[in-house]
Amino acid sequence: MQEKPMSIPATGAVGKSTVAGLMLALFVAALDSTVVATAMPTVAAALGGEAHYAWPMTAYLVASTVSTLLCGGLAFSFGLRRVYVAGLALFAASSVLCALAPTIEALAAFRLLQGVGGGVLEAGVFIAAAMMLAPRDRGPYLGAASAMYGIASVVGPVIGGAVAQGLSWHVIFVVNLPISIVALFLSGRCLPGRAPGAPVVGFDVSGSVAASLCVLSLVLAFSLAGSVFPMASPQFVALVVLSVACAALLSRVERGKAAPTVPMGLFRRGQVVAGFVSGFCVQFALMAGVSYLPRLLQEGLGMAAASSGAVLIPMTLALMVGSNTSGAAFRATGRLRAIAAASSAVVLAASVTFSAMSPMLAVASCAAVAAVLGLGVGIGMPVSNLAAQTGADPADAGRATSMAMFFRGFGGTVSTAACGMLAPAATAAGTAGVFGAVCVAAVAGLVASRFIPREIPS
Repeated sequence: MQEKPMSIPATGAVGKSTVAGLMLALFVAALDSTVVATAMPTVAAALGGEAHYAWPMTAYLVASTVSTLLCGGLAFSFGLRRVYVAGLALFAASSVLCALAPTIEALAAFRLLQGVGGGVLEAGVFIAAAMMLAPRDRGPYLGAASAMYGIASVVGPVIGGAVAQGLSWHVIFVVNLPISIVALFLSGRCLPGRAPGAPVVGFDVSGSVAASLCVLSLVLAFSLAGSVFPMASPQFVALVVLSVACAALLSRVERGKAAPTVPMGLFRRGQVVAGFVSGFCVQFALMAGVSYLPRLLQEGLGMAAASSGAVLIPMTLALMVGSNTSGAAFRATGRLRAIAAASSAVVLAASVTFSAMSPMLAVASCAAVAAVLGLGVGIGMPVSNLAAQTGADPADAGRATSMAMFFRGFGGTVSTAACGMLAPAATAAGTAGVFGAVCVAAVAGLVASRFIPREIPS
């Protein structure tokens, strides 16, 4: 049974404060997945854990990816409000524990808990759109939410390094507590719970375990490739094979269930799958820019770390403009296919330019092309959830959203691994290789857009 839909008023203090609280929760959760990256050298040195440098980052990535996928099933069984509040409370409490961690191993354990809460928040904010708004009205909401997610991906590494060096690494985690309290106050009471009189649906434990194992092995394969073992290694192959085996098991255990964690029938719907592909490709392009361009500016063009972050500000601003513009355009016209195709075309143009100009890039040209890349990514960020939600049955919209969020996050994981493999150093050949891969992703996005309807009705 689908929970009773609600609507956020277009105007009025209650509706605006609810949206503000959700955006704040999304921003702080998304920020925490990136802000630690540049602070980790300082953190590892302070805790004497240089040998386990990557553990806290990998722990958060794995936990947030798994909980993102499971959030839709949890919301279906227990109600979105209850799941969201629990996720926010876990995120805040574990943030405090991270700040108090005495060792790098303890920090990794607390980051695992923080990742569970952060993944629930990221998925929950997008699931709220499916439960609280009519399809066309989701455009501006998802545009704003996607902008928060994109901004966090770009500015997180800059903030992390600045705070760790100028203040204390503990601040990175402590600041989450007051922000989480404000977000809870603004949005916690206004989210929908279970519909009155709806039958209680048990949580799909076996499907959740199989899905978790599938995601865990797949994310570990790509997140550790290049740093712990090469991509062409027995360890990588073994993890991928394990993921495929768990996917087959998942398909078997979910067959015939009334409320599966992962509704396998969604993979037979072209529009939904196109949404998954679109999210993967957009995040692939974003993380290629976020992970490689700072290296290019510092290693290839000789800039300082702080200055290289400033050069990417136009990319962040363009992403915000693109995301909010596409959300507004969807609300006005409903033309989702055109928006998806425009995003892929702009990303393709930017990546082709980066590849062609790789031997002659300067700071100004790099900033300009990065802004075009950010614009294309921003235009496409709302597409994944919109396509998945409107292509699924209403009862499956929340779980389709969780799956779309998973594929988007996985696109970023694969992108980071691919950048490390294709560009061990920030050279002209490395730039051409990285953005050649983005070209392939953009073409895949263009192909996927053909399976999205021309117009989503009001």
